[in-house]
Amino acid sequence: MAGHVDAMKQRYEEFNQGDIQGATQDWADDFVWQGSDSTELPGGGEHRGKEEALKVLQQAVGAWDEFTLSADEFYEEGDTVVVLGHTDVRKQDVAAQLPVVHIWRWEGDKIKRLQVLTDTLQSAQLLGVA
Repeated sequence: MAGHVDAMKQRYEEFNQGDIQGATQDWADDFVWQGSDSTELPGGGEHRGKEEALKVLQQAVGAWDEFTLSADEFYEEGDTVVVLGHTDVRKQDVAAQLPVVHIWRWEGDKIKRLQVLTDTLQSAQLLGVA
């Protein structure tokens, strides 16, 4: 199905405007969030179901005093969209820019899975868990 990249660009824009409902409108009810293997980090681990994924999204963003997500490049192949980007984060008086890769798996007009890849060591150090 063509047009996933256009939809994803819109969803990232909605997220950055604080419209979480709009940003996640394409998530299937059985959506799967796959974060890092480090479950000590906010957003880590696998979470099944849209409601659980929304909770982990809130935890991941809420762990930071400031959090801004930038989607820099979009690549589409079949039902997969890969987004290369970065997050600008701050915790207390320490700020950093962390690389992020989001791998979105579509099934028809719904997103079924998100895999999140980022610099977990730097994240852990900034959050004081490493």
